[in-house]
Amino acid sequence: MDNMFQLCFEIFKSNFMINVIIYLRQSQNPKEMVNFLLQEKLIASASIDDNNISYKMVEDVIVEENYSVITSQSKALLFDEIVSAVERRIGEKVAINSVPIVGANGFFNDTIRKKTIAI
Repeated sequence: MDNMFQLCFEIFKSNFMINVIIYLRQSQNPKEMVNFLLQEKLIASASIDDNNISYKMVEDVIVEENYSVITSQSKALLFDEIVSAVERRIGEKVAINSVPIVGANGFFNDTIRKKTIAI
């Protein structure tokens, strides 16, 4: 039964789509990163939000940081490859996370499947 669960999980995961969110510092080039990820077929599409202001607490002081945020769409199985590719180009101190795409129409799903690496 364990093998059946694993097989079902792998099939589910292979059809799972995500939004990958990458936070770049102002000195880094988000357009260059998007072009690279698109050319490598790691993402299907992306948008860039420049001048995204982020706030956090550092030693009881509120710190404001300015980022360029890339929001891209891909397959869940490509997430580790995306992280590795970004870290190779920029370094390991890049904040990257993903959120599941819970629902999408057929056009959106087909776009992601056709424009990213076959798995």
